[in-house]
Amino acid sequence: MPPPRRHAGAASPCTTRGWLSRCCRPRRNKRRRGGVDPLAALPDDLLAGSILPRVFSDAGDVARCAAVCRRWGRAVAARAAAIARALPPPGRFLPHLALGFFRGEKRRRHLVASRFVPTASASLLLGPPPLPAMLLPEDDGGAGAGSRSLFDRATPVASRNGRVVLELRREAHADGLTLAVCNPMTGDVAILPPLAGVDCPGPNFACALLTEEDQDLDYYMPPRSPGFFRLLLVYNRRSFTALRSYSSDAAGGWGPEARKPGAKMSSHMLRHLGPAVVIRGVAYWAMHLAALGVRLDGGAAPATTMVPYRLRHYLPDYRLLGVTPDGRLSYVWAAVSGGALRFLVETLELRGVDDDQSTARDRWERRGCIHLSEFKVSTTTELKLRWLGEKSGMLFFTIGEGGSTSGAFVLNLVTSSVEKLADGVECNSWRNLCGYEMDLSALIASVAFRFY
Repeated sequence: MPPPRRHAGAASPCTTRGWLSRCCRPRRNKRRRGGVDPLAALPDDLLAGSILPRVFSDAGDVARCAAVCRRWGRAVAARAAAIARALPPPGRFLPHLALGFFRGEKRRRHLVASRFVPTASASLLLGPPPLPAMLLPEDDGGAGAGSRSLFDRATPVASRNGRVVLELRREAHADGLTLAVCNPMTGDVAILPPLAGVDCPGPNFACALLTEEDQDLDYYMPPRSPGFFRLLLVYNRRSFTALRSYSSDAAGGWGPEARKPGAKMSSHMLRHLGPAVVIRGVAYWAMHLAALGVRLDGGAAPATTMVPYRLRHYLPDYRLLGVTPDGRLSYVWAAVSGGALRFLVETLELRGVDDDQSTARDRWERRGCIHLSEFKVSTTTELKLRWLGEKSGMLFFTIGEGGSTSGAFVLNLVTSSVEKLADGVECNSWRNLCGYEMDLSALIASVAFRFY
């Protein structure tokens, strides 16, 4: 078979109305008093590189600055992205970043329109439901004729750092795979060039989303634009497991297909890889005996690693990977103890994809055990761990038949508090569920808009 073609085409941008517009107060037609805003004259590089790191130590300082007056609130809202890049990484989970989850169904080649289910804090921030589930273009001019209809039915396949990856519906099997990367808070949408014909990965694939925040400090990486993103796909061919990446750089596009070293992944394993997490530029997926780590360096051969667990876990619905605030890989799994639901958390410090994994099994550390006595379950209870926020520490899970309660829930790993987001045993049968947490710049802008 000839090598797959390389798609160098750029993504098609769309203009939409983001959720941050719900945070804005109506402007008053009131003449401003006072002189010129001194912050407005400062360029972003000076503001973010020299001043803000010495003034703001965390998001709380930014919120207090925005609350001083409307003028300062406008200045913070306008420079939210630059402020977020200047702040040091938070040393704790920020649960308010988690706003809820998207869910959608994939039935053969037909996709059912996605829905967004918000948390209680999201309703306070963005207003009462319903929130728009999909980011429909306001007109068809920005992405070509018929672009609006592409979003009528789309299903979420990945979510990280304020963005959501959507699989758009196919009119015919020959249309191949078309993905879109959306930021619900800002309304930015990029429709990627389709993968059709011999390039199409097929119906089953895993997707990891990397943004400008995911820098591998062990390797030189040129500065990225604030809107930069990269996708990494894992899928099966007839005799091997393939890897392919997309870059939003000007000279990017879909890269060439590469083989994953080692044996081909089983179809069952591929369908149950679950959401990916990213640490130092490496994407990790949870498998039975170990976590699969993949890093693609442009046109270079893919670098892969297998991170063994301390304990083996063969139930894919009972495990998830996460990231701790200090950058450690975390492994969360569910268990039944005394007729109640229990979550256990272990963490591992990784030094990169080239880390020696021969000692990784013994380096895992037990970090927590959350016992939820109000959830009466048994070994026959239908349970699925769905998604774990890397920045918020919020774990989304569903329970079906066989327990004292059923529905969709979110667990705060720090406080052990649980919030019920949806009711019914059918929640556990949802095929595609991706939690959503906004990025730090959106959090800063949403707070500043309150004082706009």
